[in-house]
Amino acid sequence: MYTPQDFSVVSPVNEPVTLERCLAASPDIVEGTVPLRTVADAASASLVIEAALRDAATAFVVYAHQDVYFPRGFFRVLADRLTALDAVDPRWAVAGAIGRDARQRTHGTVWSTDRGMVVGTVIDGPRPVDCLDECLLVLRAGDLSLVDTALPGFHLYGVDLVQMGKDEGRSSYALPLNIVHHAKPITSLGGGYAEGHRYMRRKWGARLPLTTLIAPLERIPWKLWKMRVGAWVRTRTVRAKHGYGQSTDPRAIARELAYE
Repeated sequence: MYTPQDFSVVSPVNEPVTLERCLAASPDIVEGTVPLRTVADAASASLVIEAALRDAATAFVVYAHQDVYFPRGFFRVLADRLTALDAVDPRWAVAGAIGRDARQRTHGTVWSTDRGMVVGTVIDGPRPVDCLDECLLVLRAGDLSLVDTALPGFHLYGVDLVQMGKDEGRSSYALPLNIVHHAKPITSLGGGYAEGHRYMRRKWGARLPLTTLIAPLERIPWKLWKMRVGAWVRTRTVRAKHGYGQSTDPRAIARELAYE
């Protein structure tokens, strides 16, 4: 049986205000039950994960975005979920809150503030997936073979980690978890996302197409190009039809959802 003390959290940070409103405000972190390590000015998510896995003094490392809020008691639930996962697959590679399988089916849920709703599909136990949303990733300390430190930037590592696990004959899973992802709307799929997309298409060319949570990895990235245009248009023309935004307290959202 795992306990909350088996976890430590790591997060790259570029908005200290968001960190303090969200991740650092999570009760298990505020109360010191679970330690939080933050990394400013990181070159890539993969380098942050690699360093955390190498240095961890806990059994598991939880990688989380700075805009994630963990409701009270979350790490007790996570400990129970991983105990149950071990009973099904003791060699699992990566776990998370929401992901997709090769048939484009979504497993798991998260609250997404930019959408003003809980997104995904409710599950009642571990579900194998081909990619995981990077807002929450759980890995075993020392599992360095899963991490490609050459992957640039802060995108698509939730696909890469899962595929690296597959190279070792290991599966990754979405788990039934309740988290608040206090996300901002996606305004661009160019820049760092496009760079990471190119890298992943080259790296995993023999396995394409590969599913992701946003733009699938394809030999000719037609859907990415189409989605880049869509993101540009939405940013300039579409207003949210809900009342949630960055000024909303993620703790209030958690209470509204009866997460705590």
